[in-house]
Amino acid sequence: MRIGAQKSFILKEVITKDLHQQFEKSNGQMNIILSYFEKNYKAVSEKLNVLIDEEMGGVECGYTKKFEFGIEYTYHNCGEAQPVKERIILPKVTMTELRKWIEHINDAYPMDIKNIWYEGGNEYGPEDKEAGCYYNILPSAKNSVIEVWCGS
Repeated sequence: MRIGAQKSFILKEVITKDLHQQFEKSNGQMNIILSYFEKNYKAVSEKLNVLIDEEMGGVECGYTKKFEFGIEYTYHNCGEAQPVKERIILPKVTMTELRKWIEHINDAYPMDIKNIWYEGGNEYGPEDKEAGCYYNILPSAKNSVIEVWCGS
């Protein structure tokens, strides 16, 4: 939330235990990343660019939502048996902060899959590189961008 002398954005703490409990109570229906942003940052838009999946009975399958500080969250899960794809645009955050945030968000999911940082340090995913969630920090001069892909 604060921007210090180093001009880096500091993300609010991820309360892993709370997110995990809320996810369990929702029977796995809660969107952990979106819930984190809705709880910690003021929304400055409703859902934008909403996509409807006609093949799945007209359900909402994608959207973008904007929050204060220029935070932008995009969700996409259109098509049968498709992976969940998420994209998060943040103000510039240090790599150390980004890695810590990703690890805490991932820990909120009730999975027995062990994630590790792959060589190069920009991608965090299952140790066996099989099914699970993959987080990729993309290079950007003015923002911090994280892409998330979950599936099998």
